[in-house]
Amino acid sequence: MSSDRVPAKTNGTEPASTTDSRPDDPGVDRSSVLKLGAAAALGTAAAMAAVARPATAAPPRRARAAVPVAVTPLPGVLDLYINEGYTRMVDDSLVYQRGFGDQPTALRDANPSLRIVPKIFTRAGKVVESRTYPLNAVPPPNGTPTPAGPDPANPGQFFIRRNHWASYFPQRTIIVETGSKVRLRIFNRLAGTHQFTVAQAAHGRSDITTGPIPPGGEARLDFDAPYAGTYIYYDPTNAPVQRALGLFGSIVVVDPEDAWRVAPNQMGFERQWLWVTHAIDTKWANIEAAGGTVDPLATPAVPRYFLLNDRSGYEALGHSPNRDINRLAHEESLVSGYPRQIDVRDFGEDATLGTIRGGQVVRMINAGIAFHQIHFHGNHLWTVRRNNVEWPREFGHVDEDGHVVLQQWEDVVQLEPMDRKDCIIPMKRPPDATDQVWYARTEDWKYPMHCHAEMSQTAAGGMYPGGLVAHWELKSPVIGG
Repeated sequence: MSSDRVPAKTNGTEPASTTDSRPDDPGVDRSSVLKLGAAAALGTAAAMAAVARPATAAPPRRARAAVPVAVTPLPGVLDLYINEGYTRMVDDSLVYQRGFGDQPTALRDANPSLRIVPKIFTRAGKVVESRTYPLNAVPPPNGTPTPAGPDPANPGQFFIRRNHWASYFPQRTIIVETGSKVRLRIFNRLAGTHQFTVAQAAHGRSDITTGPIPPGGEARLDFDAPYAGTYIYYDPTNAPVQRALGLFGSIVVVDPEDAWRVAPNQMGFERQWLWVTHAIDTKWANIEAAGGTVDPLATPAVPRYFLLNDRSGYEALGHSPNRDINRLAHEESLVSGYPRQIDVRDFGEDATLGTIRGGQVVRMINAGIAFHQIHFHGNHLWTVRRNNVEWPREFGHVDEDGHVVLQQWEDVVQLEPMDRKDCIIPMKRPPDATDQVWYARTEDWKYPMHCHAEMSQTAAGGMYPGGLVAHWELKSPVIGG
């Protein structure tokens, strides 16, 4: 299966030139106007303050570590390569990034391997490459599951198939079946020391890590599948710098015998969506690309690009000139479904034999360095879990950071750096839709999702809406309409 590593708009490749890779003058300090997690009111000032200056020549680079181009595969072991390269942003700028890739690639490779195609660790001890899971389930057409049939008691609504549709997953995803063994071999192809860590995946919610991997070195990491849920793998070196440069990904742990629930006895779903947010600071990238080391205190982070599943703006919305990017956005990111009767508190109990009244599950991950506030139009979301801890349905509490810990409807879902939240979007009739409009609809209804931290809606300091955006679709009663 081929990778979709950020194809260019025309032919799916990137130019090797890096003349556009340093849009910031190192002397420009925008941190006073663009704070991480700032209120939305700062967005306009941030956009004005973030105008790019001409690129300047970078100092000589450090020599890269020599690692054999090819290694002998080991059965049941996933090989990851810590690579570097230049990645095209939504405004066609090339930005220096690092990542855990599928294969060894060089710095000037036109299409560097910085993100793995989704891999699955099965209970049978195999590593399978697949963008969809469960492996034997039917991939939904263009990402949208089709219904089992009309619901006669509720005109314009449908019965939804139970345990039928596969879900698509974005790059950087590792799916782990409970009861399996995760076996990794990590090769460090960079000049500095790096490591591979899975946050809160061990017993007692401690981290699992390789420890430091020297330049040109390799490390093995074997561990039992964690509790069902969502985890972040990343490089904690000089935190959060390496994570901001792209050394991160997601692990989704699923019970293969109950694969349409986020965890045993927890919410069922028709299909699930994995949303991974990320923010890129080009000044940090330029420093590291030139062979330097970022001091995050001396050079506070001021991101210029904000991504959802490695796409921004019109590419994240599936409205680019590139059909492949649009298809991937619809399959992996743009939540969709047919309307149905639902009570989210039922977690998808049977409405009739073989069907459910469940919604779609959105697993949200913030692998970046900015605070985000994920806001959906049309319908609220029902938040069920945070960082793999189930929230109670009653007798909630306020935690030490001032967050309400209780399953509830939310207009805005806050994601702090390294946060993971599991939410249900109900796929039901929006509360403001009148009968006259609802029963007359013949087209899909599309509602925006955007982040309420307004700076995240731009790219390169002013391209709006070029950042962390998406939409969700409530399908029309005309199937395929």
